[in-house]
Amino acid sequence: MKSVSQTLLAAALCALAAGCNQTPPATEQSAPATTTTTPAAPAPTPDSAAAASTIPATETPPPATVPAAAAPQTVRVSFRFKPGAAADGPSGPKTSAHLLLAGGKTQDIDLGQFTGKPDVVTKEKAKLAGFPSGMLLGFRSYDPGSGTSQDLAVMNVGGRQLRIVQRRVEENAEKVPEFQTSRELDLPANALVEVAPTKK
Repeated sequence: MKSVSQTLLAAALCALAAGCNQTPPATEQSAPATTTTTPAAPAPTPDSAAAASTIPATETPPPATVPAAAAPQTVRVSFRFKPGAAADGPSGPKTSAHLLLAGGKTQDIDLGQFTGKPDVVTKEKAKLAGFPSGMLLGFRSYDPGSGTSQDLAVMNVGGRQLRIVQRRVEENAEKVPEFQTSRELDLPANALVEVAPTKK
């Protein structure tokens, strides 16, 4: 009986000692996880969708069109001489001189009355008589009664105009006068001027 009581007492002491030696489990506290949330884009409203649909798209302007250059237009120039009014005195008959332009707009330009029949000058004669070096065509009329010559030349001014120049040369003059412009005629755009044979 005594041994049983000792055994129970020893068991109780052991149980008590075991309870005193146990350490309570450490309390672990985990930090709450931080979650970053991105706010969602607001859903488009009907008004904003309609406004977006009315914004015009950027359009690339069409390239500028370059007008085609006009084709050269040939203009033929020539003289024509017709009998004019009868002259008074020893000067002889008069001749009516005309400048003809054919091509594009045909023109017949009356150059006036000249004594006798004008002599169309060649390049060689024109150089000897002091005509303009760049002339297209020209002529000289001579009045034997007064010893006076009338010279006329037609110049091409940059393909834009025909310039008619004239001078009066006295037979005994010490100095030959310069040609003076008497008329200018406009040419069509891109005119290509050619000299045609003189019409009689």
